[in-house]
Amino acid sequence: MCVYLSKPFRICSRQTPSSGLDSLVRFWQYASELKSEQRKGWQKKVDERVESVADHSYAVALLALYEGERRGYDLERILKLALIHDLEEAIMGDLTPQDKARLGPTRVEKDRETAIRELSSKLPSKSRASYLKLWTDLKEKRSKEARLVHQLDKVEMAFQAHKYGKRTGQRKMLDFYESATRETNDPILKRALATVVKN
Repeated sequence: MCVYLSKPFRICSRQTPSSGLDSLVRFWQYASELKSEQRKGWQKKVDERVESVADHSYAVALLALYEGERRGYDLERILKLALIHDLEEAIMGDLTPQDKARLGPTRVEKDRETAIRELSSKLPSKSRASYLKLWTDLKEKRSKEARLVHQLDKVEMAFQAHKYGKRTGQRKMLDFYESATRETNDPILKRALATVVKN
C-alpha cells in the first residue's frame, strides 16, 4: 500500500520484509504507480487522456534499444538507464519545469535522492550499488549511454508532441519542440527531430 506523505510525495508502507519476494512486491507497487502517473506537461495542451510516465519510459527504452544496437553501445546498460530514468517519479510524481522552479533545485534534488534511496532499498542487495551508480550516471551524464538516454528522453517527448499536435494543432506543441531541440546535440537525433518538426 502506498501512502501520501505530502503532495505529490508518497512512500509505500513496509510490511515484514521476510523474503526477496516481499521486496519484489514492494518494488512492483512503486513501479505500478507510473502506470497512473500522467505526464503533466501535456495536460494543459491536450483535451484527452494523456500518456503516463510508464508509457513514456517504455517508449524511451524502445528507442534506446534501437539506437544502442545501431551504435554498438552496451545494451544492458542503456536499457537499464532508460527503464529507470524516471522511476523516482513513482514517489515524487511527475514534475513540470514550473513545479521544479516553484520547489527550487535544492528541494527537488533532495526529494529525488530520498526517492532513489527508497527505490534502491527494494532491489536485491547485491544489485543496489550498481543501480545507484546508474542513477548517478543519469544525473551526471558520464557515459555515452547516459548521454544518449538523456537525449532520447527529449526526442521521445517531441515525437509524442507531434502525435498530439495532429489533433490539437502543432502551434500548441512549440514549447516541447524547442525544449527537445535545445537538449539534443547528437547529429542523427537532430535530423530525426527536424523531420518531425517539419511535418
